[in-house]
Formats: sequence, structure tokens, C-alpha cells
Amino acid sequence: MTPAEALADIRGLARAGRVSYVRHAIERMDERGVTRSDVEHALMNAVRCAWQPRKGTWKAFSVDLSGDELVVAVAIENGLLVVTVF
Repeated sequence: MTPAEALADIRGLARAGRVSYVRHAIERMDERGVTRSDVEHALMNAVRCAWQPRKGTWKAFSVDLSGDELVVAVAIENGLLVVTVF
């Protein structure tokens, strides 16, 4: 999958509400004051993404609802699985 294809999938799956979270992601979100709405907004509006071969995930680069930079690591598996945020 190319980055452009992954970006289209990430945006589309987020718009369809097909987003789930692993415990680690929820813990990082709590630590960083990031809400699910922030994450889903960022995924729907991601501007680019990069493959992380060692982790098997995509990093989606975007902004949260406040306009602050937000990077979301996701696996694309029958929807989006949010692995972490930073």
C-alpha cells in the first residue's frame, strides 16, 4: 500500500466511524489531554502519513480540534486501530 492509498483509507475509515483504540493509546491520550474527538478529527483530516515497518503501523500527521499538531499511529485492520498518539 502506498502512503497516498493509506492516507485515503485512514480518512475514509475515520469518516465512517470505524475507529477503535488499544489500551496503550487510551493511556497516552489521558496523559496528553487528547480526546477521542481530537483523534478522530485528526484522522479525518490527516495531511500525510508514513509507514513504520518495524511496528507495522502508519503514522498519520494532522491537527487536533484546537489546531495543535497531533500524530496518530494506526493499524489498518478492518477499520482503524489507534495504537498511540503523540
